[in-house]
Amino acid sequence: MKLIYTGILALTWALAVIGVCWYLNPWFVFWEDAFSDFGVKGACPWLYNWGLITSALWFSLYSLAVYRASSSKGEAFASGLLFTASIFLALIGVFPGGTRPHVFVSTWFFLQAFMGFTALGIAIYRKGSRLGLLTAIPSALAPLVAIGVELTLKWPSAAVAESAGILIIGLSILSATLYYRSV
Repeated sequence: MKLIYTGILALTWALAVIGVCWYLNPWFVFWEDAFSDFGVKGACPWLYNWGLITSALWFSLYSLAVYRASSSKGEAFASGLLFTASIFLALIGVFPGGTRPHVFVSTWFFLQAFMGFTALGIAIYRKGSRLGLLTAIPSALAPLVAIGVELTLKWPSAAVAESAGILIIGLSILSATLYYRSV
């Protein structure tokens, strides 16, 4: 099922958009700024915001691929959570930095994705694959670790925190894709 690779496409597209925006905006400082700064006036809002919306479309197709491949209620449930995460990813592009709902939609995208991949990883593990642990555990721990870092060390910037979240989501996409490629 080739549609399962749209998760990797969504991740690659989002990273490419961030990379191009970073290149086009030499003022951006990873240790001080947020990736969402690319979505406001004076940066490259069309590229960044439409790039995230496009990535969200690919991610929604990924969630549907998980649903098509599902053989358990847990996988189907996780697919729904991931589909909802894709909606919040698109909303980050619709409500760029500086708008009132931006912080909510961007935070909820990450939380929803972590919940989705935790549920998916548990469902995969229950079917007998250790790839489920690689999908579930980092996603389940990510919000706790993020809060712990914020309370003790403080995140140096939103971009650093966003990068950690993107890394966890990427790991989850890759491990779940490996699982579905083999079944």
